[in-house]
Parts: sequence; C-alpha cells; structure tokens
Amino acid sequence: MASSDDSFEQNSGDGAHRRRRRHPSYELQRSCDRDTNATNMTGDNTLGGSMSDDKDDGDYALARDLAERLVKRTELRVNQVVSSSSYVQKHCTLYQIPRLERDDFVLGDMIAFGGFSRVFPINKFLVESELTDESKNGKQSFVIKNLNPKLALNPKKLVVGAKDLVMEAHFLSAFDHQNIIKLRGWSAAGISGFSETGRADGFFLILDRLSITLSKRIAQWREDEKARKSLSKGRQAAKNKLFTVRLKTAIDIASAMAYLHKRRILFRDLKPANIGFDSKNILKVFDFGLAVEIPKHDDPETTFKLAGNTGTSRYMAVEVIRKDPYNLKADVFSFSILLWEIMALTKPYNGVLGPQVKESVSLYGERPTISRSWPVGIRKLLRRGWSENISNRPTMEEFLETLVKVSEASSSKGGIFF
Repeated sequence: MASSDDSFEQNSGDGAHRRRRRHPSYELQRSCDRDTNATNMTGDNTLGGSMSDDKDDGDYALARDLAERLVKRTELRVNQVVSSSSYVQKHCTLYQIPRLERDDFVLGDMIAFGGFSRVFPINKFLVESELTDESKNGKQSFVIKNLNPKLALNPKKLVVGAKDLVMEAHFLSAFDHQNIIKLRGWSAAGISGFSETGRADGFFLILDRLSITLSKRIAQWREDEKARKSLSKGRQAAKNKLFTVRLKTAIDIASAMAYLHKRRILFRDLKPANIGFDSKNILKVFDFGLAVEIPKHDDPETTFKLAGNTGTSRYMAVEVIRKDPYNLKADVFSFSILLWEIMALTKPYNGVLGPQVKESVSLYGERPTISRSWPVGIRKLLRRGWSENISNRPTMEEFLETLVKVSEASSSKGGIFF
C-alpha cells in the first residue's frame, strides 16, 4: 500500500485539465541534494565521506528484524514503482541476467562511492560464468556496486538507498543502448540478500568498469586547451580536433538521453560525474538511482508532481529546484548546463556553493555566460534548453538532431572556426 507521499498531480500544459491519483514515483523524502563525493564507477576522486568513522564494515550488521523489514519494504516499494512503469514491465530482463554469490569473486579496494553506494573492482572470479567468457566479453573488467554498510546507522536512508539500487537493476536490465552502461550480473539472493547476510551490502549489482569519468575528461581537455594556446604552429587544427572530440561526446550523451525519453524515462541526475568511458573509449551514462518512468499523456507538455530538489544543485532544472511539477524537459535543462560545461571546459557557477546556485537560478534567473565565439546552433540550443518556460525547451531528439548538423557542418568545412 502506497504511503501518503506517493501521490502526484498531472498538469496539462494549458492548466485546463488536472487530476490526482496515487503514484509511487513521488517520494518526498528523497528530496535531498544528491551531490556526490566520487563517481560511483571509477576512482577519479579522493575517497572519504560524512559517514566515515573508525569502525570496520563488519561492525554494521543489521538487526534481524530490521533486515527483514527492509526486505519487505523494498519489495513493496519496488513492486509499486514497477507496476506503474509499463516500459520496465515489458522489457525488464533482470531474471535472465547472471546471478552470483559474494564468494564467487575476489574484490579489490573500494575505488569510489556516492551518497548511498560504494563501488569495488572485481579482481578475480572464482567460478566460471558468462562474465568469465572472454569470447563474449573480451577482457572486460567489472565492478560491483552495493549500499554503504554504514547506512545501518540511518534506517530512513537505508530504505531509500535499497529501493534506488534495486530499481536501478530493473531499469538497466530493460535498456539496450551503446551509451548506457550494462547490468552484467547481480546478487544470487536478490533483495533477500539484505536479510540473508544481515548487511546493507547484501544486495549488489555487477557492472562494466569504466576507465574515466567525463569530469576527469573535461579536466584533461582543459589542460589540452592550455597546451594548444602555447603552440606556434597548428593551433587552429588542434582547436578543431578538440572541438570535434567534445562535440562527439555531447552527441553520444544526447543519443542516450533521447533513447531514454522516447521510453518516458526521466534520468534526473545528468552531470559529468555520472558519465564515463569504458576501456574502448565508448561513452556510458550510469547511475540510474534517481530515474523514474513517467506516464504517457496526449499532451507532451503535461507535468507531474514528482519529488522536488532531486539531483545535483548546479545541473538541476529550475522547476525541480522550486519543487514545481515537471516532466522530461527537466533533463533537457540539465543537459544544457552539461553541454555548456563541455564547451566552456569549466564547472558551471564555479566557486559558488550548491544552495547559492539554486537561489541564483530559481529566484534571479541566472544562467552561465554563452561565448559569442561558439557555433550559432549551439548558442541557440543552450538558450532554449535552459529556458525557465518548459514549453520553450527543445526535446532531446531535437537537441540531438541539431548537434549532428553542427558536427556535419564542421566536417564539411574542415573544422569549426570560433
């Protein structure tokens, strides 16, 4: 049975039609700022965190009654969300994906963590499985993602984290796009892993290991740009080459987001730290803990009452900051900020704290400064993409089409001169 905060309002674009019904996608208690301290997939950032102390992970066992309640509540909440998610129901392949025990592999040291989860590399498999078949996977490396055992100290966050991680498994098993990370395996006990092990990390996902995040890649591009300016010859060629690489990155992200939006999946946390590159340098969007499928509606501008203040401050859409109803266009706003960062090679609102960013964006309409030297098509996209008026924003499909045209124009002219 859904709790009282599981309701949402469906608002038509003209405000003439409004109705209220139960929906598990609205989780008011999740409206915390999800800025993370690391990447959840690679070891780019320094490890640490607010939940750190001198205890070992083994000291954070879940009491039997708490573990059993966690399993039941997680199953209930996941079933509620899945029952309202037609795409996930139809395409979920979770039970066709390999299931392994924790003793089936040897882990390395933790390489990254986020608000609720931790990530460890799998150094060695002790059993044969699809994952060890090099004819299928080559020499692909893998990681496991599980909840931080220290969440045992905070039952409310534990419930939220468990539901997020299990739903991430459902979502990932339903996707098939080269720029979205693949779910390769999961815990043999499923959700019951929480009670069988008596630990918050009793449920886990196995994912491809990524080599670098977009955050780190942008920092590298910034250094490349500095080096280019010191060249005496070939400066323009180097500039065009770097622009081409960055534009390809933006196109790949837009392609993944257009794929999600076509299936009514709202990502809600698009940022460089949630985008990485695998060993073959193929871009992957990851961390679907905040994703939600929104209902279909005849009016594409219809908004829904979903959890506000969800995501990461400097990439968050103005309507999400204000806790107003929103829709897929919230991701378009976030993508626009991300595209600006790829172009500018600096963090948006650099040096400003999250709360101040949200105030500036939502109350004073502040946006990053667009350079007049950038291609006209990109400048127009940015202004439309972060418009306060949702209906003014392009769809991700339109964004993708325009970026491809900019890329084609660049190739035909031998480079973008800006």
